[in-house]
Amino acid sequence: MPAEVSNTNTAHVSGNGSAANTSNNAPAHTADSSRLEAVNTELETTERPPVPAVPDGGWGWVVVLGSFMIHVIADGIAYSFGVFVEDFVEHFECSKSAVGGLGSLMLGVTWGSGSVHSPLCAVLCR
Repeated sequence: MPAEVSNTNTAHVSGNGSAANTSNNAPAHTADSSRLEAVNTELETTERPPVPAVPDGGWGWVVVLGSFMIHVIADGIAYSFGVFVEDFVEHFECSKSAVGGLGSLMLGVTWGSGSVHSPLCAVLCR
């Protein structure tokens, strides 16, 4: 004969071996969630420090844009010089080597002036 089963309010074991509470299926309020709520409340109520004023008045990005445009135009002309060689030969009625010398001179002055200006600026800017 099978044993009698009592009808009391006890924990039942589920299929995965964990005990399930039969009286309340709502998730329990843990200490971790209360700490998280306290931190969120503290963050919402604390004042943030004021944002410091921009020292240049906000013109820094205008200077960056201007510098970028100067480099785009100057390097664009220097590096695309070969496209215009035929037109310059026709217009000035000279040889390709003379026009090529102009392109070389332009790049040489541009790149060579950096080595001249660096020591000069190092001395004068102190």
